[in-house]
Amino acid sequence: MADLAAILPDLSPSQRRLDVVLLHRLMLDRGLGITADAVRTEKNLTYEREMDLSIAAVDSGRAQVCFLLNPVKIETVASMAMAGEVLPQKSTDFFPKLMSGITMYRLEPR
Repeated sequence: MADLAAILPDLSPSQRRLDVVLLHRLMLDRGLGITADAVRTEKNLTYEREMDLSIAAVDSGRAQVCFLLNPVKIETVASMAMAGEVLPQKSTDFFPKLMSGITMYRLEPR
């Protein structure tokens, strides 16, 4: 098993457990040389929500490879957000989108 604390010392233990972090930091950046800036601008990649569309893109030659990621559990999102951590790009790609006030702010009685 890889020592992720040694490989990614700048990230919290919670972030080192996210598939999207491992994909972006280790495989795309270190393995393929696709920088974080290229990821943000989707220069060398695209994102699909549906597995079948991703596989079809590879089968048709529109893409060279697809990576299928486990979804981030809502409990993980909640615990990281409550701890003040910023979740990485695409780790919270939920659909349908909720209004930010409903998901971002704790409502407490006065």
